[in-house]
Amino acid sequence: MFLHYLKVAWRNLLKYKMQSMISIAGLTIAVVFFAYGYHWYQFETSYDSFHPHANRIYRIFSVYKSSGKQYDMGTLPYIAVKKLEQAFPEIEKTAVVFPNYGSRFKFNDSDLGYPEFEFVDERFFQMFPPKVIAGEINGNTLKNNNEIVLTESFARKNMGTPEGAIGETLVSGYDQSYIVKAVIAEYPANSTFQKEGYLPDIDARKFWSQADEAIQWRDFNDAGAYFLLKEKTDLKKFREKLRTFAIDNGYNENLLFDMVPISEIKHSIVNPFNKVLFDIKYVRTFIFSALLLIFMAFFNYLNILIHTTFARNREFNLRRVTGASINNVFLQLAVEIFLYIAIVFLFSFCLLELSIGIFEKLFSTIIFTDKLYTILFVTIIFVGILLYIAIYLFLHRFIRKTSLRRIFQSRNPFSFNRISLIFQLVISLFFITSAFVLYRQVSFMNHADWGFNKNHLIQIEMKLADREPFMKNVRALPMVEEIISTGFFNVFQDVDNLGGAGVDGVEWEGKPADYNPTFQTFGAEIDFVKKMGLTLLDGRTFNDEDLTNGWQSNRVIINETAQRTMEMQNPLGKKITVPALWFNEQGRGKEEFEIIGVIKDFHTLSLHNEIPPLILKCQNQGNSGYFMYARVTPNTEKEALKNIHELAQKYTPDEEGAQIAKSMNTVLNELNKTEQDVTNLFFTVALICILIAVFGIYSVSQRETQRRRKEIAIRKTAGAKTGEVMAMFFREYLMITLAACAVALPLAGLFMHRWLQGFAYRISISWWMFAVVILVVAVIVLLTVFSQVNRASNQNPADVVKSE
Repeated sequence: MFLHYLKVAWRNLLKYKMQSMISIAGLTIAVVFFAYGYHWYQFETSYDSFHPHANRIYRIFSVYKSSGKQYDMGTLPYIAVKKLEQAFPEIEKTAVVFPNYGSRFKFNDSDLGYPEFEFVDERFFQMFPPKVIAGEINGNTLKNNNEIVLTESFARKNMGTPEGAIGETLVSGYDQSYIVKAVIAEYPANSTFQKEGYLPDIDARKFWSQADEAIQWRDFNDAGAYFLLKEKTDLKKFREKLRTFAIDNGYNENLLFDMVPISEIKHSIVNPFNKVLFDIKYVRTFIFSALLLIFMAFFNYLNILIHTTFARNREFNLRRVTGASINNVFLQLAVEIFLYIAIVFLFSFCLLELSIGIFEKLFSTIIFTDKLYTILFVTIIFVGILLYIAIYLFLHRFIRKTSLRRIFQSRNPFSFNRISLIFQLVISLFFITSAFVLYRQVSFMNHADWGFNKNHLIQIEMKLADREPFMKNVRALPMVEEIISTGFFNVFQDVDNLGGAGVDGVEWEGKPADYNPTFQTFGAEIDFVKKMGLTLLDGRTFNDEDLTNGWQSNRVIINETAQRTMEMQNPLGKKITVPALWFNEQGRGKEEFEIIGVIKDFHTLSLHNEIPPLILKCQNQGNSGYFMYARVTPNTEKEALKNIHELAQKYTPDEEGAQIAKSMNTVLNELNKTEQDVTNLFFTVALICILIAVFGIYSVSQRETQRRRKEIAIRKTAGAKTGEVMAMFFREYLMITLAACAVALPLAGLFMHRWLQGFAYRISISWWMFAVVILVVAVIVLLTVFSQVNRASNQNPADVVKSE
């Protein structure tokens, strides 16, 4: 019996093959989209959730009270860790990590470059226990400052085997020796502790402890603190007490504390060294798009199924005459839905198999196939259940009322069509409008004036050992016109990721006591302003006489924003004090500078951010800076990049095969990668949605013109012209389109308005954008129904009446 139902279902699938193909393709793409999106979301929100008691582990970090800005890398003063442990009985256990700003290492005279090591305290492995491959980890591990724990991959790469690494010695660039005490397995991919080794932090703690407590609270903010809270801790009350702890106890009047669960650290803690390509908002947008696509495909299939069922009235009556019950009719429909869902599952499985590698590479994530297929299976089952429920609700009355009747007329046969088509068009219009606005914003960003000469400019990130001979060979390349030497000049993603280029605590005459803006500062060679094509507004640029101590001047140039920030009418000759990059027992050093010039604002951050106040120092960096720039002759960028990359491989790059050189246009385009990817996503979804909607409209118009053949014939007999009949149908579908526009366009406009608020430099949403979308969609709808309406309008009324 089931095979019989299956054969009938297959025949009906082939009978309406075009509609079936579109419905199957639409739902297949939709559920695959959703499976990827939900898996991605689970991955991104489950970082380090595998650790024991992970649901009670929190990262506590510092926030400037004056600006609300988070401390770089989510750190706090180490002295605060002890004070918090003493003050809060809710804290059960702590662990601390410290940033490693880079040191070369050697093993048996073999240069290991700059390994990804992290400084941790002896409690780290107690809170985050690893899988030990060789050696031993216990409560005494890393209590001595000459110990190191390596990961298995690092040990195998550089020392042969994990067992052979135990007891071996590594030497840092500061001549500090470390004995390998244990080799551990790498933490899983969804962990923030993806390092190659772990060093003790004893020297750092010893250095800080030599300073006065007030200085430690003010200047030594390098500790990344993890706290395991006791069970049943009231998080709301704990956070409230924690927030103003430093202020309430008189430790630091500008220091607030906040906390974030360990699973959310990746997307909450600012770390300029670990750039997040796709933030959690993008992942949620991906899921949201997939859900709308599922609804689109769901209603399209539901619409087709309901009206094909109406068209099968004679078939159902014949089944009843031959003894079939109403339940048999419903069983036939159930088998047809089962076949449809089975085909969707098969195609979805194949599509996943073909696209997993592409998705991982495109979105820089890890796919666990068992979890992905589980999500896919559950999603399809859920959609299938919804289909069964919807079919029963919509068709139960029809099946019963049409039994043994020749014709069944719904009270309002076009109402479900109208609602379904409006819903599909609303989703399509939402994505089309959003994609259009996104495209306009991305185009604006790609053609923005950055305020400096980026033409034929190549950025070189100095991630290699032998910088002097490397740069000598770069200068000798025939296409290189000039080299621009800088310290840390780069175009950053946002103001919270400035790293060493961002400073707080700049002082000037008349500065308000509670005002502490973040300045961007970097050093550059004497001719930097001229070579980068910057505009000098007042004063002068640097000259040789400014380098009084040989490598750095005590004079600086500021930008317009810095002048406004410091409220200086005439800044030339004024003195400012800038926190230095060095520390001693008295805290962070300070340097005094004289302002000699003001330059026009230029972008050093992505267009999400306002141009920050900038302090440009004059420094003779030589080849010791983090970034160098090469200006090449026109049309030689590709050749220059190839040559620079080949040269870099000869001078021990820190990362094998690393791309240390990029054109400036590439650097700037990468800042817009998320927006470009969102645009591509919305355009893809919009294309799929409009394709589904078009075939849905085509199917409905085909059935409607067929159903209303007699009405059209009577109108023609009464004197109506072909154009008038066509206009009647066009008005109906235009009304559907306009109704969808009335719902979709305000939603899309509000959505995109809020999205554009994230950009300091953005386009404005104009009325003509909506007009273009309405016109395009209206034309698509009318072209879709034209052939059906034209055929119905030109039919012979006599033939229709005779057949009826």
